[in-house]
Amino acid sequence: MKAEVIAIGSELLLGQIIDTNSSSIAKRLAENGIELVQTTTVGDDLNRIMEVIQEATHRSQIVITTGGIGPTEDDLTREAVAKVFDRPLMFQPQLMEQIETLFKKRGFRMAESNRKQAYIPEGSIPIENPKGTAPGFIVEYPNGSVISIPGVPKEMEYLMENTVIPYLRKRFSLEQEVIRYRVLRVCGLGESAIGQQIKDLMKERNPFVGTLASIGDIRIRITAKGRTPEEVSRLIGEMEQKIRQRLGNLIYGVDDETLHGNIVKELERRHLTLSVVETFTGGLISQRLSSTQSPSFVQGVILPSEVSQGKFLNLSFQQLDTLKEDSKRFTELLAQRAQREFGTDIGLATFGKIVERQVVATRDRGEEEYRIETHYSLSTSLKIVDQTYSLGGELWMLRERSAIIGLDMLRKYLLALT
Repeated sequence: MKAEVIAIGSELLLGQIIDTNSSSIAKRLAENGIELVQTTTVGDDLNRIMEVIQEATHRSQIVITTGGIGPTEDDLTREAVAKVFDRPLMFQPQLMEQIETLFKKRGFRMAESNRKQAYIPEGSIPIENPKGTAPGFIVEYPNGSVISIPGVPKEMEYLMENTVIPYLRKRFSLEQEVIRYRVLRVCGLGESAIGQQIKDLMKERNPFVGTLASIGDIRIRITAKGRTPEEVSRLIGEMEQKIRQRLGNLIYGVDDETLHGNIVKELERRHLTLSVVETFTGGLISQRLSSTQSPSFVQGVILPSEVSQGKFLNLSFQQLDTLKEDSKRFTELLAQRAQREFGTDIGLATFGKIVERQVVATRDRGEEEYRIETHYSLSTSLKIVDQTYSLGGELWMLRERSAIIGLDMLRKYLLALT
């Protein structure tokens, strides 16, 4: 069973809005055993919308459009679908009643232009939309269906869950195959190094294993097909076990889990508290930890200048300059000071020293790249743990990578505790 998603709206092409609908729909389709073979974005042009819909119906049995069913002149989806199937637009009194009721409920007066939304192609199945003023519709053709729903994400998600998926399961007898996936989240190695360790597993077809890289974070996706949810869960579980045997504690989470979220869970489980001092990462570590609202994260301090660093350590400029010649010792003192000052079980400090700076020429301008020596220290009542990494790239990227390295160092320290 093949499906396509068509996201409609010039605002998508102009970059004014990011298309999150296609990925959300893709996930729901995969969960129900439907293979998404293509996504398309098209602007508010009647002929182009008609063209992409017609092409999609020749390739796939399921075509889902989002957007373009509002009340304005540039909302052209219903007209395009009607023309593709040579069906006139017909007024639906029940849809008009639903739209008027929603306006009254929200305390607004309905504009005359909203009557447009009560017109759908002749013979199509109406989709009432209790979350908004844009009803959807379904046009069935001999071997498939075109399903048009709103582009507003909350409305789209509601209709996918409550109308579209139940319709698809009935129309195409989707009980026969199940597709599920699980994502293992990894940090500490690059994508190529991870790929080397699991390259033989990535050649298998069911489950299928793929990787996706972002700054400091690798996602390993395990996708399996089967007749029942139990069969699919078994296939995924067996593959996950093989990957875990090879990567060990490089895996920090599953699916939507975050590095910082799992760290605070471990801190809470062990009844430990944490404070952080950042001189290079600009508060990225503290921002992530504070977003969890965990009481285990007590305080974060950002010390971007030598003035603030000297005050924090109660040192003169001369003493600070002398101390910073030994970057490891400087970072250790920051971590120790944080632990004592804020009364926490653990103090974490980060420091970055620029070793080399160069301007890389581009077509329009020069971009600065750096080689940074980064230092990380953990201070506890029993010991100090240190790490040092040499990183290269643009400054914003180096700060992101450094924040992840610092957090991962803390994670591994917590996992090693008895």
